[in-house]
Amino acid sequence: MTRLALPLIAVLLVAAVLGIQVAAGGGHYVPLRPANPCVQRPVPPIAPQLEPLAEQIVLIGVNSAACRLGISRERLVLAIAETRSLDPRAAAALRAGLLDAVDRLDREGRLPKVSQLLPQALNQAQIPGIVKTIISNVPASLVDSTIPTAPLLRSTVDELDINRLLSELGDPSQLGSTVQSAILQAALRQILARLTP
Repeated sequence: MTRLALPLIAVLLVAAVLGIQVAAGGGHYVPLRPANPCVQRPVPPIAPQLEPLAEQIVLIGVNSAACRLGISRERLVLAIAETRSLDPRAAAALRAGLLDAVDRLDREGRLPKVSQLLPQALNQAQIPGIVKTIISNVPASLVDSTIPTAPLLRSTVDELDINRLLSELGDPSQLGSTVQSAILQAALRQILARLTP
């Protein structure tokens, strides 16, 4: 009797959970339609750091790319994983989408100043300590007037090899982190190249 008690209890619990789900309307499941990528979503506040900035550029950029291609963001991400069925215009649309993202954040005044991004860039840089010290002592106003954020990010996106990034992408869920990492590294190179004596 005890050998049958546990399986019987498990069956009764599963039946109860299923009954509750059906009573709550679970029997009439209709999947939600994907969000329209052409409708701009509000952008949450962006911390003045490279990683959150790159993340927002990727999120807005993928939406813009999907809109340019006339497909949902989800369909674009899945198509990227299946490179054989990828629209040949996808790489150009993604680059244009990332540039759209930079422009939108710039228009909305959401881009942090390069001087705010500089400490993180210096911490991650593989440069001699004396060079880091010299760069960190450059006044913020000089850094910001010499290197405006929007043009820096536009040239960063232009520097990305989107075709290589997409061809090396194995998992569609890695799209955001892969492009974000590439933007982060390119931005670091750009900042340091412009400030290194």
